[in-house]
Amino acid sequence: MSEIKNMSLNGFFKNKAKQVDDVRVVVSERFTDKEGKPLEWVLHPISTKLVEEITKKNTVTKLVNGKRVKETNEENLNADLLEKVVLFPRLNDAELQDSYGVTNVNDLLGAMLYPGETQVLIKALEDVMSGKANTVSELKN
Repeated sequence: MSEIKNMSLNGFFKNKAKQVDDVRVVVSERFTDKEGKPLEWVLHPISTKLVEEITKKNTVTKLVNGKRVKETNEENLNADLLEKVVLFPRLNDAELQDSYGVTNVNDLLGAMLYPGETQVLIKALEDVMSGKANTVSELKN
């Protein structure tokens, strides 16, 4: 116990924390640049506090058999998280949404991506949020 007293908290201070790099991942080979190279999506982790706020927004409490049960709308939760985490493409961009004939991120993702592509994006979201992946190659594996 005395050993702990001599340990320094300095490395935990905000100004000492390392910055987290943005993560780039190819969600689909269908989206390409002028040279035909697949476009990368850029994701950046968000704070636990923001994740909790988004989760709370997408969770309702219902009475089931006299007991309170929390129910989370996973589809809306993922769309709201992706809206905050995905830096590129900007999912709330009106021009991008207009090109798919939609008016919100959830509908955009549904119109823009095929199911397998959505799974790649959700996996990337999970990896970015957990701090498990920092590179495109890590996300692909």
